[in-house]
Amino acid sequence: MAEVSLHTHFTIADLTQPLSAHSPTWNGSCGYCLETKKDYDQMFRVQQIKMHAGVGTHMDAPSHCIPGGASIADIPLERLIVPACLLDVSAKADADYEISLQDVEIYEKPHGAIPPNSLIIGNTGWSRFWTDSKAYRNVDSEGQMHFPAFSAHAVEFLLKRKIAGIAIDTLSPDCRDTTYPVHKQMLGANKYIIENIADCSKIPPKGSFIIALPLRGEGMTESPIRIAALVPPTLHSNLKRNFYEL
Repeated sequence: MAEVSLHTHFTIADLTQPLSAHSPTWNGSCGYCLETKKDYDQMFRVQQIKMHAGVGTHMDAPSHCIPGGASIADIPLERLIVPACLLDVSAKADADYEISLQDVEIYEKPHGAIPPNSLIIGNTGWSRFWTDSKAYRNVDSEGQMHFPAFSAHAVEFLLKRKIAGIAIDTLSPDCRDTTYPVHKQMLGANKYIIENIADCSKIPPKGSFIIALPLRGEGMTESPIRIAALVPPTLHSNLKRNFYEL
């Protein structure tokens, strides 16, 4: 079999936020702690990680809110390595913006219908606040957070396109509505949700591929992931971003 050189076909963009004890979370504390249990005087540095499952750039499985739903380990690779469709609303998204059905229709007009088994990425520009937990969570005087999200109407339409999942550069695709309609829609349809993706402003609207790999933990309802976009050189040539080249 002829050897295939991946770098001749794709440039790779890392869409994963760095994880630390200061990473912003829904409740304000991520619980992340990296402890050294043994050190080099015993030959190897051995570390232990303590953290909540749903922190940093992470994936929600259906079982996160659907009793008996699929766990993280149940999601097949065929739904984790998929085409990417970027909905870029960063030019107009404010703290209370919701990606709308109209945004989806505006996307499909030049790019065509969203293909089945795609990951829909909402680029709101909110990732710029990642290193400032206070700004990223954006809590008002009544304790309500404000950050861009998805609308239930948009997700209802996207599900008709038989997508694999949605991703967003905020804490959640739900924000002000505490009944979490988008979570219920997506996870109830046996899809997944990715939260806290890193800056994706230079990913093309279509034509790239996503690799989103969670831990394969049995029974896990959420998991940290490493997510990357594979961008064909023909699409990358007009993008001005520091990518990792293979």
